Amino acid sequence: MILAFDTSSALTSVAVVDDGGVVAARDHDDARRHAEVLAPLLAEVLPFVDAAGLDAIACGVGPGPYTGLRVGIATALAVGAVWQRPVVGICSLDAIAMAVLDLGSRSADFGVAVDARRHEVYWARYGADGTRLAGPRVSRADGIDPRQRAGDWAGHGAARHADLFGTVLSGDEASDPTSHARAEWIGRRAMDLLARGISPATTAVPLDSHGEDSGATSRALDGLDLLPPRPLYLRRPDAVAIGESA
Repeated sequence: MILAFDTSSALTSVAVVDDGGVVAARDHDDARRHAEVLAPLLAEVLPFVDAAGLDAIACGVGPGPYTGLRVGIATALAVGAVWQRPVVGICSLDAIAMAVLDLGSRSADFGVAVDARRHEVYWARYGADGTRLAGPRVSRADGIDPRQRAGDWAGHGAARHADLFGTVLSGDEASDPTSHARAEWIGRRAMDLLARGISPATTAVPLDSHGEDSGATSRALDGLDLLPPRPLYLRRPDAVAIGESA
């Protein structure tokens, strides 16, 4: 059994999953209220948690907005500390890719793009079997190689820039199962990886300065699926302490 969280987008979600599927799931759509709604959502699913049988806590680590990611990850770490359970991270784009595959088999590569604000998207490319081939990265939608944009894409970022992508599989609304990362897919992805004996990565990934994406984060995550519970910001914050360089 895994208790999972995701706060990588406007959607705040909590779920309990086991090897039989989703035991309980709750979500709330409001980009400004992650901190206010997460605890009540957690309270709603706690009656479905068998503390003795809980194997791990999983959290979506983004990429996503600074504040939202920290709310979900900090909550996961706090619950893990209280119950003395390991906490693992899942790339939130990987969770959307898993949802895409659950809705039907794929015969070709596809992409996932979510809104990154500032007219940009966080994105990654996946093989037909769900293997992450590239990303996560951040750029303007029209900055992605046109040959890649011509394929199938999921996620609310692709939906918002549908004129720039080939075939968009998702809608923009939170009710679309592949528009946003959801805790149930975070949990199912973590359960699958843990069942295969995969250990979480332990090293932090490099970040670029704002306005840049050298691909350093994408390269560092190549082949890594189970991640430490640390935010994937992709870029360093604009603000820095006095005396430090950006």
